[in-house]
Amino acid sequence: MAKRGAAVKQRHARQPCRHGPKANPNHGIPSRLRLRYDPAQGLREGHIDAVAWDIYKAAHAALGSHRPEEALRLLAGQQAPDSPIWSKFACLEAECLTALGRYADAVSMLEQAAARGTSDYWVYYQLAVQYRLIGALDKAVEATRQAHARLGWQESADHGYTFTHDYFAANIPNWQTWFATLITAAPIACLEIGSWQGGSATWLLDKVVGPRGGRLTCVDTFEGSSEHAAVLAGLGCSLEQIFDQNIARTRHAALCHKLIGRSQDVLRWLHEERFDFIYVDGAHEAKYVIQDAVLSWKLLRDGGFLLFDDTGFEFPGRPEQNTHAAIAAFRTWFADEMEVLTPDTERQLLVRKCRG
Repeated sequence: MAKRGAAVKQRHARQPCRHGPKANPNHGIPSRLRLRYDPAQGLREGHIDAVAWDIYKAAHAALGSHRPEEALRLLAGQQAPDSPIWSKFACLEAECLTALGRYADAVSMLEQAAARGTSDYWVYYQLAVQYRLIGALDKAVEATRQAHARLGWQESADHGYTFTHDYFAANIPNWQTWFATLITAAPIACLEIGSWQGGSATWLLDKVVGPRGGRLTCVDTFEGSSEHAAVLAGLGCSLEQIFDQNIARTRHAALCHKLIGRSQDVLRWLHEERFDFIYVDGAHEAKYVIQDAVLSWKLLRDGGFLLFDDTGFEFPGRPEQNTHAAIAAFRTWFADEMEVLTPDTERQLLVRKCRG
């Protein structure tokens, strides 16, 4: 994530990072960063019945209130083959088992779900989380690739990308729609603020920039942001090493321009550049988000698209820094220059620049 840190500079790829004994298996994804499946979407689309949805809601609420035993009782028997969302129940049950410290049981639950041949990416995503918790890092990486394949991103497995912590997968369905129907420039110039291990960058290179032509500019300190402290402590290698390794494997590395430094500094260096798509996913504190947004707006072409990530991210004890505060201010200040394309309930906000 682009944050405070190094001076602006460019670097060549380093030696491949090898995850191994140095990684700490106790560092899973923090609960407030975990991606969660929304069954309401399935209910709206007609492939989840109301009874199953009510059971899921009740169990999810019990788990959210720190009552995993009650949630498990509600979920009992819901993984029958005729259950409309048996795989989602399996994932929620695994979360309950994890809350009770029963990691091996959670892994077993998800492995059984995978063995049933599910096409649900969320099973594999959660399986990757559980594998990390028990220190099975190679299995975690492979499960992440399988999750991506079930979202139509087969290149993740074919090219052997390594993501120790994946915060991007749940965005793929929306991105597939947006880039097919709205963000159609070709060739296309993309700017990414906050690259982490290269999840969104590799997807853009595989699915958009590579096929259409153009360029992808990635800005990051590769030091992580405040919310990643626990994760970074257990990586065993640098974010930049992982990013470089993944970009090199895309077969489109020549189209990717990496700039290292604080985004609030780097964006000023790009004042002569113009982009068709800008992804704001750097440090989530409001004071950084608002700077990234305003500076990016100047770099966005009329008719271009700006996407905010994690719109509901919160900082307990520092509510003035919640991401939403910056996004709300930006929307107010630039309301006459933008068209908002996504509802406020989404975890990402997409806007189109009408004029600037």
